[in-house]
Amino acid sequence: MKKRIVSLLVCGALAASAVASLTACESGLKLTVWGSAAQQETLKKMVQEFKDSNPDQKYNIKIGIGEEDMAYSNVSKDASAAADVYAYSSDQLIPLLRAGGLAELGGMFLDEVKANNSADSVKSGSLSWGTAEEKVYGYPYASDNGYFLFYDKSDITDEQAGSLESIISVCESKNKTIGWAIDVPWYTAGFFFSFGCSYNVEYDYSANYTETDITINFNSEGGIKASKAIAKLTSSKAFAGKGTDNNIITTGFSTRKMAAAVSGTWNAKRIQNDLGDNYGVCKLPTVTIDGETKQLYSFKGYKLFGVNPHSKNLVEAHRLAAFLSSGAMQKQRFEEHLVGPTNNEVANQNEIKNNPTFAALNAQNAFAVEQTSVPSNFWEPLKSYGLNIIDKLIDETGTNGEKFTYANYLNKMVESITNR
Repeated sequence: MKKRIVSLLVCGALAASAVASLTACESGLKLTVWGSAAQQETLKKMVQEFKDSNPDQKYNIKIGIGEEDMAYSNVSKDASAAADVYAYSSDQLIPLLRAGGLAELGGMFLDEVKANNSADSVKSGSLSWGTAEEKVYGYPYASDNGYFLFYDKSDITDEQAGSLESIISVCESKNKTIGWAIDVPWYTAGFFFSFGCSYNVEYDYSANYTETDITINFNSEGGIKASKAIAKLTSSKAFAGKGTDNNIITTGFSTRKMAAAVSGTWNAKRIQNDLGDNYGVCKLPTVTIDGETKQLYSFKGYKLFGVNPHSKNLVEAHRLAAFLSSGAMQKQRFEEHLVGPTNNEVANQNEIKNNPTFAALNAQNAFAVEQTSVPSNFWEPLKSYGLNIIDKLIDETGTNGEKFTYANYLNKMVESITNR
């Protein structure tokens, strides 16, 4: 984004919505910005670039850690005390609005966001209020909030990487592990989508975004097949087990004890450095259940910067969010962290289009469900479900009445999700 984005002219762009921010152009401005732990050093450099771009203004900008998927948890404690600018993932939109934590974009800020970023990324931070014009509540900056398969080519061939059964067979024979966070519901949900399961939530925007209707068919025949697919993976001696986090995955590849893992771009750079010429990456594999072969699906989403409407310097907060999400900053994130850009011009550069990691992400996105706001009680029941399959407390028949059958547990899970 050019310097004109951060020029003093913008101090009047949001005048209608920023009466309380008339001191925004005065010296000694205080702002706080939260970003992910992994990108703190990059964020510090970006904030300094913002300051350098405005030598006529004195800033006091504090930088803190706030993971995108924890934005609602952090902001909802007290929105008035939260950061002026913070990163959030697209599924957090409704909860953050419910907490009063997101300011609407307007004026040149809105124009620039719409002109420079992909339509889907802008939509991920937007809501349409009946027949009214769509309202936008975020500055998109990352398009890679999804997952796919990493593998060690010294163990697994490109052809074998296309099938879960082949991956399991190879890893078992070579005493290697498979990293797949089945106890994290974000990953577990993909198995359901693979077999035709879905969910939908409707809201009453005028009543603080109250959920008015939840439909979910995870307790269907497709849900039972998804359960069998997960059990096929987790019952293998190659399965890395519970608690498979980023550190376990990256360490597993570094030590060559892990041959395959499902993760995202945030781990790509380290895995690629460790594997070198043996770095393999592709869409998720297929799985065969009851004679039916299905491509495994995933979630996909975006990351955005939100502006806190409680900011004492609201216009300046918008200026900072606009700068941090600009094309130049998105290119910098790609170079330092392999973060996928939402900026059209940056995303179209050959360096990014031809990157094998993003080729894998794009291939998987054809088999991914857009991560919009989920039912408020979606994650915990799904997490318990994954843990219980790993612990073999659920199976197809319910051995001796000591276990849940897939069908019975799925009914219980869906009941928990829809009882709000």
